[in-house]
Amino acid sequence: MRRVFWIVSLMALGALVASAQEARVLEVWTHEFPPLQDAMTNKWIPEFEAAHPGVEVHLTALPFAGVVSYDVKLLASLSSGEGPDLWDMGDWNYQTFIDNGFLAPLDPTIFGYASTQELIDSYAPGTLSVFSRGGQVYALFSEYNTLALFYNLDMFEAAGIAPLPSDRPVSWEQIGQIGQQLRRTDPVSGVPTQIGYQFGFFASFRSAQWYAQNFYAIMRQYGQDDLYINGEPAANTEAVIKALQVIYDFTYTYQAYDPTFLNNWFADFPQGRVAMVLAGTWFVPAIRQNNPNVRFGVAPHPVVNPDDPATYQNIQWSWGWSVNASSSPEQQSLAQEFMAFMLGKKAEIDQAFYWFNNLGYTQPSRAFLDSATYAERLAADPWLRQWVDAFNIFRIGYVPHSYDEPGAALVRAIDRIIYDGMLPADSARLLQSELARLQ
Repeated sequence: MRRVFWIVSLMALGALVASAQEARVLEVWTHEFPPLQDAMTNKWIPEFEAAHPGVEVHLTALPFAGVVSYDVKLLASLSSGEGPDLWDMGDWNYQTFIDNGFLAPLDPTIFGYASTQELIDSYAPGTLSVFSRGGQVYALFSEYNTLALFYNLDMFEAAGIAPLPSDRPVSWEQIGQIGQQLRRTDPVSGVPTQIGYQFGFFASFRSAQWYAQNFYAIMRQYGQDDLYINGEPAANTEAVIKALQVIYDFTYTYQAYDPTFLNNWFADFPQGRVAMVLAGTWFVPAIRQNNPNVRFGVAPHPVVNPDDPATYQNIQWSWGWSVNASSSPEQQSLAQEFMAFMLGKKAEIDQAFYWFNNLGYTQPSRAFLDSATYAERLAADPWLRQWVDAFNIFRIGYVPHSYDEPGAALVRAIDRIIYDGMLPADSARLLQSELARLQ
C-alpha cells in the first residue's frame, strides 16, 4: 500500500513539474510578412523549443497596415502594462518606447559579450545608436536596410525599354516617362491592366511608414531634410511643394501610378501588374513566393538630377527585436535567450546568414559583414551590391516623422493629392497649417 502511495505521489509530482514546464510560454509578436512567419514557425521556434524542453513560443503576426495596424496594437498593449515578451518593430518607435519605459535593456552576457560597449562595438559603426540610450542597448537588429529600384524585366522587354543602369541613378522624370510607356488599359472599359510604378502607399496598404519614406527621399533631394526647420513647421516650402509635385505627376501627368489599382506589395510586381517599385533586400524572397521565375533588374534609387551629386539622397530604416520591461525577470531572460538563439551570439554568423539568405534581412554585425560567406553571396547575386553601394553614393538618413502626428498630417497631404487631385501647393499650405496647430 505504501508503495502504491509513493507511486501515486511521484506521478502527481511529475504532473506538477510537467504543468510548470508547459506554463512557461514566451509570447512573441511580429508584423505580417510571409517569409518572416515561415522562418519563425518552420525554423527558429521549433528548434528553440527542442533545445529548451518545457518552453513554448507563441507567435502572433499582426497586419502592418490597416484599421488596427501593428504599431497601433503594440503601443496600446504595452501602454496597458501588458503586451508580448518579445517583438520586432521599426526604428521610428524607439524614442517613444524608450521614453515611456516600455523596453528592457539587454544583458550583453546572454549574447556572449563582457559588456554593453563590447556588444555595440561588434556592429558596424553607429548602427546600434538607434536602439541605444544612456549606455544601454534596447534592441538588436531584425533588419537594417535602404531602398533601391526593382523593375520587371519581362515588362520592360515587352515594351522595348532598355534595362536601367546599375551604376548611376536615373531621374524621377525618366522613371515617370518609362512608367507612362508601361501603362496598359482594357481596350473596351479603359480600366488599367498594368501600371508603371508603385509608390509604397495605396488603398489596400495604408502604411504611414511608406508615405513618409517615399516622400522624405524626394524632399531631401530638393534640399530640405525635414518637415521642420530649426524646430518650426516648414511644409509650405519650395522643396516640399516640388516633392509633392513628383507624386502628383506620377499620378496624373504620367499616369504611371494609381493607388486604387494596386492590390498586393509582393504579388503585383512578379505577376506583371506593376513594373517598378522601390523596396529593400527583403523584396526578392517575398516576390518569389508569388512567382519563383520572376525576372527583375535592380537600379539605384531615382534622384531629382543625376548630374548633381547633392540630390543623391536616400533613406534608411531599421527593425529591432525588443524585450518587454513589464515582463518578469525570468521572462526577460528567456526572451533574450531566444534572441541570441535566432540572431547569434558573439562572432557567430550562421544565424545572420540565414536571415540574409532567406529573407533579405541584413544584420550589420562586423563578423557577418567581414565574412567570406557574405562576400560569396554578393558575388553570387550581384544585384545585392545596390544596397552596399547605396551607403557610399547616397546620403542616407532615418525618417523622423511617420507614425506620429506630423506623420499623420503628411499622410493626409499626400492623400489629398493622389485621391482628390488637389494641387501640390494647396496641399502643402494645408499641411503647414496642420503642423502649426501641433506646435
